[in-house]
Amino acid sequence: MLRISNLVAAALVALMASYAQAYEQSIDRTMTFRGGRVTIDHRFGSVEVHTTGGNQVTVHAVVHASDPDFGRQIEVITEASDGGVSIRTSYPEGHIHMRNGNFSYSVDLDVTIPERAPLSLKNRFGSVEVTGLRTASEIVNGQGSITFRDGSGAQRIENSFGSITIDNSRGNLSVQNANGSVHAQQVEGNLTVANRFASVSVLNVSRDVTIRNSNGSVELRSVGGSANVTNSFASVNVTDVRGSLDLTNQNGRVEVRDIKGGAIIHNSFASTSFSNIGRDLTVTSQNGRIEGTKVGGAVSVTGSYDTIDIRDIGGHATISSTNGNVMAVDINGNLSVDTRFGLVKAERIHGSLDVENANGGVTASDIAGSARVRTSFASVYLKGVNGSVSVENQNGSIVVSGLRGSCDNVMLKTSFAPIKVALPASASYNVEARTSYGSISTDVPINVTKKSENTLTGTIGSGSCKMELATSNGGISITRE
Repeated sequence: MLRISNLVAAALVALMASYAQAYEQSIDRTMTFRGGRVTIDHRFGSVEVHTTGGNQVTVHAVVHASDPDFGRQIEVITEASDGGVSIRTSYPEGHIHMRNGNFSYSVDLDVTIPERAPLSLKNRFGSVEVTGLRTASEIVNGQGSITFRDGSGAQRIENSFGSITIDNSRGNLSVQNANGSVHAQQVEGNLTVANRFASVSVLNVSRDVTIRNSNGSVELRSVGGSANVTNSFASVNVTDVRGSLDLTNQNGRVEVRDIKGGAIIHNSFASTSFSNIGRDLTVTSQNGRIEGTKVGGAVSVTGSYDTIDIRDIGGHATISSTNGNVMAVDINGNLSVDTRFGLVKAERIHGSLDVENANGGVTASDIAGSARVRTSFASVYLKGVNGSVSVENQNGSIVVSGLRGSCDNVMLKTSFAPIKVALPASASYNVEARTSYGSISTDVPINVTKKSENTLTGTIGSGSCKMELATSNGGISITRE
């Protein structure tokens, strides 16, 4: 225990000695800005830039060094001319910066410049904070964060291995980062963001927004113009865009809400959801669920290997899928579905229905127009069709009821399965029914012109419309509703 205590005491003495030898110096300079731009070239320390209404540039620098001899050789060089003001730090050569080791040094700059002076700032290995600029400027940093507040004019901000935070920028803004998050809010102008390996968060932009990101989530809210977003391997959430939206993502969930214009969404290997889209919508996704509601215009959806569920669509809807179920409800126009190996369910279609399926059942109700269905190895149920009905099936039953049209043709064909049709009291059809290895039954009065064990020809009512029912190895039933 005594030996350990002696070691601790020795370490404390050495640490106190190192602090006693530490070097710190303040440097203050004042210059007059006569035009041009203010240029800051710095590294190994923080930079804070403030603005003033006058024409003076003031520099307050604090030099830190663990080695006093080294610290005395560090210089802050300032120059003023008609071309602008230059501020840069100079370090002795031949030393390696080790802030947490036995040898370290840094210089922290606090600079005040005229608010109308263009700024060109470059820094490395330290944070940057700029407030109050009123003209176009460029800020470049590395290995440290950037904070930009209350600026005006076009701005270009670039960083790497550190975050970028922007609050209240009045002018067009270009932001580039790598390996650090980007957060921007209250931007009055166009905003362009390029980033990778970190998240992007944008809130309240008055005009257009373009975001290019990878390997980090994207959140975009409240855009006064249009938005264009590209991302991969992370989620994307977009809300409240007054213009149109063009979004491409890969391997990440997508959520889109409240788009006043139209929207185009591409995604893969993750779910896609949308709601309240003002105009036309196009969605293409692979290996991910697609679901959404409330679209003002037409909708085109292409998916695979997962469910597609759309509701409350203001125009026509076209759905293409493979190996996924399809649900479509409240479509204010025609509905076209092309899928494989999935179930199709459609309700309240205010136009015609056209379904191409294979190895999946089809259920549809309340169809304002005609209904055309092609499928196999599964059943078809149709109820409440106002127009003509055409169903071609194989190895699956067909059930049709609630026919509403005054006179529309009905054609139902299948094999190895039964057909059942329920007719209203006002039905009027010229009926031709045939089967093989099955029976034909009816409780509807029919004026029979030809009948055998497997065929029936005759008229129901005045026989105004054509009804053709054909199957093999299955029965046919015609009943009253």
